[in-house]
Amino acid sequence: MTRYGRGFTLIEMLVVVVIIGILASTVVLGFMGSDREQNLRTEAERLATLIEMARSEAVQRNEEWGIAIGAAGYQFLVFDAVQRRWVEQKSGPFRARKTTDMTLSVQVDALTLPGTNAKDSAPNIIMFSSGEQTPFQIEITPQWKSDPWSVRSDGLSRTSVQRRV
Repeated sequence: MTRYGRGFTLIEMLVVVVIIGILASTVVLGFMGSDREQNLRTEAERLATLIEMARSEAVQRNEEWGIAIGAAGYQFLVFDAVQRRWVEQKSGPFRARKTTDMTLSVQVDALTLPGTNAKDSAPNIIMFSSGEQTPFQIEITPQWKSDPWSVRSDGLSRTSVQRRV
């Protein structure tokens, strides 16, 4: 056996380390991208669930509820019949929410309303005490290159979530 046949050279070791580094970075970047996609999906599902919860609250409390959709967030409102104005819900699951890395837009009655300031305390969507609600479609568009999610209801059936392709 020769003196050079017993081990690896420094070059061979460096090549192996570089290959492992490239594979590791590919895996890490793949997981980071899926985190953003998962957050986008989670936000769409959260919004649909909160709308259904607000609809249920409107029926149980015999009140009119609304949701004001802004480009960077949304808030839930309850109509105060005595003062004849919309009042923001500030606690619990109905508190105002900001969305990061995504933009919201709402379409109601075939009229597209750009995301307005969610502080404007006038709802885009109303959940009536009868159980009906304004038919709508909310599009959640990520700020990176990806397909948006759609949250929608025809006003009578449950709110649904699906990916727009």
